[in-house]
Amino acid sequence: MENYFKRAIDSYHSCIELEENSCLFNEIAKSASDVQLERDSIKFLYNDMRSENYVIEIRLNLLSKESNVGYYALILNEENQELDDYLVFNQFL
Repeated sequence: MENYFKRAIDSYHSCIELEENSCLFNEIAKSASDVQLERDSIKFLYNDMRSENYVIEIRLNLLSKESNVGYYALILNEENQELDDYLVFNQFL
């Protein structure tokens, strides 16, 4: 399980380091360096009860000194290939 979290942490850092994503943290008035990562969950999600196909969702909480500011999720397929990732900020900030 630790390898999944490490992969999600590496993917998060790659995501926020992209030049086109440099404005992401403007939405919450914080810098990326103010945010700490916390391991949250790993889920194996099946398409339906009879299917053998699944995806893996690894979720990291984004924390600041004051609050939980959102989360980052990495989605992998059965072969551990990245399908998607997303960064979600809490609206109450």
